Amino acid sequence: MRERSRWALWLLAAAGIAGAQDVTLRASVDRSTIRENESFTYVLSVEGQVRDEPDVSLLATDFEVLQRSRNTSIQMLGGRTSQITEWRYQLMPAGPGSFTLPPVEMAGALSNPVELQVLPALASDAPGDIFLEVEISPATAYVQSQVIYTQRLYRAVSTGRSSLTPPDVTGGESIVVPLGEDREYQTVRDDRTFIVLERRYAVFPQVAGELTIQPMVFEAVVITASGFSSLQRFRSDPVSLSVLPAVAPPPELAGAAWLPAGGVTIEQRWSGDPEEFTAGIPQTRTLRVEVEGVLETQIPDLSLFETASLQQYADQPELARESSADGTRAVRTERFAVIAQTAGGLIIPAVELPWFNVVSREWEVARIEPRPVTVLPSREPGAEPAPPAPPDEMPVDSGQFGQLLGQGISAALLTGWMLTLMVWWQRGRIRRAAALRQPVAEAPRVFERRLLRQLRAACNIDDAGLARRLLFAWGAARFGEEPKSLGGLAAMLPADLAAAIGDLERSLYGPGSPAWNGRALRAALAQADAVNRSGAAKAGERELLPLYR
Repeated sequence: MRERSRWALWLLAAAGIAGAQDVTLRASVDRSTIRENESFTYVLSVEGQVRDEPDVSLLATDFEVLQRSRNTSIQMLGGRTSQITEWRYQLMPAGPGSFTLPPVEMAGALSNPVELQVLPALASDAPGDIFLEVEISPATAYVQSQVIYTQRLYRAVSTGRSSLTPPDVTGGESIVVPLGEDREYQTVRDDRTFIVLERRYAVFPQVAGELTIQPMVFEAVVITASGFSSLQRFRSDPVSLSVLPAVAPPPELAGAAWLPAGGVTIEQRWSGDPEEFTAGIPQTRTLRVEVEGVLETQIPDLSLFETASLQQYADQPELARESSADGTRAVRTERFAVIAQTAGGLIIPAVELPWFNVVSREWEVARIEPRPVTVLPSREPGAEPAPPAPPDEMPVDSGQFGQLLGQGISAALLTGWMLTLMVWWQRGRIRRAAALRQPVAEAPRVFERRLLRQLRAACNIDDAGLARRLLFAWGAARFGEEPKSLGGLAAMLPADLAAAIGDLERSLYGPGSPAWNGRALRAALAQADAVNRSGAAKAGERELLPLYR
C-alpha cells in the first residue's frame, strides 16, 4: 500500500511540472546490488542552470542519509557551454528487499527512477579487524567468455602504506582486465562498522579446463587505537574456475567464428539517402557492432555479400571498449564505400554476425535485413545512360499485338542500321589512332575516367578513407601496379596534385590532424585535367593527366 501511495505522489509531481524541461537530470548508483547494512552512493547529475537543492525527502523512508556533497563544473560540448552540478549522497538501507529509488523533481524536470536490490546481511562473524573476501560469477564459463572476479577488503582500523595484489590465474592462459574504478563504502558486521574497498576484474580464460585464481594479498601498516603501528599481511581464499570448450556452430552456420557473449547488436547508418543511389557516386555505410562480455579484438570481420552491380570498399575498422561494474562492452565500427555500378533497382545484401549466447547456451545470429534501393543514372558528363526499365506485363488484344509486332520490326531495323553505323565509325577511330601511333586501349581509359569521377565524388563528401582507396586504385590503373603509399603516388604527379595528396596523407596519419576537406584535392584534379585537355587539344592527342613533374 505504501508503494502505491509513493507512485501516486510521483505521478502527481510529473503532472504538475507539465514538461517544461529547462534542465536535464540523471540519477545513478555506484552498485545495483548491496548487502543489508552496507552503504552505497546515490548520484544526481543536473545539466543546466539550477539554484535550489534537490528534494530527496522521499529517499528517507527506506534509507538513512549518511553524507552528502555537491560539485559544479563547466563543460564544453560541441561548442556549447554547459553547467554540470552533481550531488552525491551516501545512503544506508533500513533493511533488505527490492527498491525503486523514486525520481527527484528539480527546476521543472524529473530524474529517472533507479532499481536497487538489498540482500540480507551475512550471518558469519567478522574474522578480525581486517579481512578479505573474493567471488567469481559465473563459476563455470566457456573458453574466451567473461568471468567477473570481485575483491573486497574490509577494514575496521586505520591503515597506512598498503598494497593489494591483482588476480593471478594459474592452470592456463587468461586475460585479466580491470573494471572501472575502486569503490568504497561502509558495512556493518557483528555491530562493527567496516570500510570496504571493492575492486572488480573481467577474466577471459583462453583454454578449457580447471583454472585457479590464487589468493589476493593485502599488505599494510596497521595503526592500532594505542597509536602503535606494524606491518601486516592478509590473504584471501583461492577460487576455482571451470572452463568449458567452445561449442561448434550448427551446420547452417558452418565456419562461424567463436564469439561467446551476453548480447550482440548491429546498427547501420548512411551518409546519404539509403533508399536512393546514383550510379558511380559512393555512399558511406557505417556499421556499429556492440557485444556484451568480450574484448574488442574478439569481434570478427563483418562478411558482406558482393554483387556484380554493387561494389563495397572497406575502411580500417575502429575498435573500442567500454567498462563498467557489470563487465565489458566491445564496440567495432566499420565504414564501407558503397558504389552502385548501373542504374535501375538492386538489393543491398544482408549483414550477418553469428555468435554464441552464453546465457541461453545457443548459437544466434545478429542480422541487418537486405534493403531494396533505386539507382538513378549518373549525373557526370559523358556517363552512359541507364538501360530502360522493363514495362509492366499487361494483357493485349490481337489488334494491339499486330501494332506491337510492327513497332518491333521497325525497331529491329533501326537498331541494325545504328549498329552498322557504329561499327563503321569505330573502325575509322581505330585507323586514326594507328596513324597517330597511340596504341592505348579504350577500356582501361574508360575505367580510369570512372575512378576519377568517383574520386571527385569522395572529395565532395570529405571521405578521406574512400579517397585514399580510390587514389590507390587509380594509381594501379595508371601505372600498372598499385603504389606503395600516398607519398609514392604523389612523387609521380604534378606539384599541385602532389601537395593535395600530401594534405590527405597528413590528415589520415598525422597526430591530432583536423578533419580532411576534399576541396583542395578536387580543385587540383580539375586543374590538372583542364591543363591536360588543353595540351591534348593543341597537340591533337588523347587526353592524359601529366605523369611526372
